[in-house]
Amino acid sequence: MLDILSKLIGSHRAVSVYAFFQTKGLVVLAVLGMLAIVAGLLFMGGDGEHKHEAFLTVPVLSETPINGDLNKGIIVSVRLPDGSATSITSTEGPVAKTVGTTACVEKRVYVDSGKPRYRLKLPKYCGVS
Repeated sequence: MLDILSKLIGSHRAVSVYAFFQTKGLVVLAVLGMLAIVAGLLFMGGDGEHKHEAFLTVPVLSETPINGDLNKGIIVSVRLPDGSATSITSTEGPVAKTVGTTACVEKRVYVDSGKPRYRLKLPKYCGVS
């Protein structure tokens, strides 16, 4: 490699470049790899835009506080209006404390695929005080 570098950029510069790659080359390669991974995730990731469809009041099948503390959030299994069940996680303490036998859920739909997505919301959005 030193021979090729010396033919391309001269012998004095070739030694400096070679020494740099020997000591810092792995770090530079790792940083470039991480940048490529992050750029790939930014440009190719995601399901696209979604739009609000409805607020639903649904029955709760089970609820589990995250780390045993409702202030940390909650994992809730709910029965959807179509009869299927799904689990929803919320890390918002105020929302987690409002879940009882029913829960207020926002239904959002992805524009491209039509796939639904559900989020727990405060009961005021579902018309329950």
